[in-house]
Amino acid sequence: MELAEAYRLMDKTLSENIKELEFKKMKTGENELGYKSEKGLFRVVYDAKSNIMSLDVSYEDKGEDTAYETISKSLFELELADEKECRSFANEISDEIHSLFAARKKVNLDKIKMPKAVSRSKAKNGVISYDVDSLANRFGVLYPDLKDAIKQNISDYGEFLPETFFAETGNKRVMDVIKNGSEAERKKLFKMLNEIYEDGTNEVQDIIGVTILGEMKNDPAMMEVADKYMIDYMAGPVHEINKITGKKNRYTKKLANPPAYKPKKKKTGVLQNALNQQQN
Repeated sequence: MELAEAYRLMDKTLSENIKELEFKKMKTGENELGYKSEKGLFRVVYDAKSNIMSLDVSYEDKGEDTAYETISKSLFELELADEKECRSFANEISDEIHSLFAARKKVNLDKIKMPKAVSRSKAKNGVISYDVDSLANRFGVLYPDLKDAIKQNISDYGEFLPETFFAETGNKRVMDVIKNGSEAERKKLFKMLNEIYEDGTNEVQDIIGVTILGEMKNDPAMMEVADKYMIDYMAGPVHEINKITGKKNRYTKKLANPPAYKPKKKKTGVLQNALNQQQN
């Protein structure tokens, strides 16, 4: 089967299944099948070398600069595919799109509270460490125009997802400041990152070192700027990380294709379990 025919069959099933979500087909490359609506965009991409069909999603349309997140990958052997398999695959994609977009409604971001930051004095005294919510709060204070994007991230996932926020939105601002910002802008950015990294949890250190500053990909000019403002405690790990992110390898491939988001399971206490058993 030709890829164009496979996409035609998939489109027929997809268009019918996602009609109520108001997605419309958009122009894409030859190996892509894409759709968009007011809620976001998604595309199905075929890799002929690996026989892998990927589902990529984005909640913000930025034209050529749209940042997609890979939600799933499936084996799809085009040479062996038939009409039934194309429709079956389209049904699977439809289910995933419904789960991602059906509940995604326009929300009043004014009603969503920004994450709270750990107090500086407690963090410095070692009483408690900075966490990812602290990073979100301080990033929003530094760049107020991105507060809505942080709130939208929280609305989409029920919690602040730092990897997704920075990959889709935050990193563009950080990289722009490193590349083109004034000395004052760079100082403010690195003062915040240094402080949270130095007194932060392992998780927030990973976000700053890998997700954010790893995006420099060992660019000499950017690394020179970063070296001017990074504290020694952060500079060492950031340099080691950039040696990795600056090359194509299994680590960068994994960063580019993170696993799909899975909501945290609610933990039930012993007492609640006992009450549930009595009720049943």
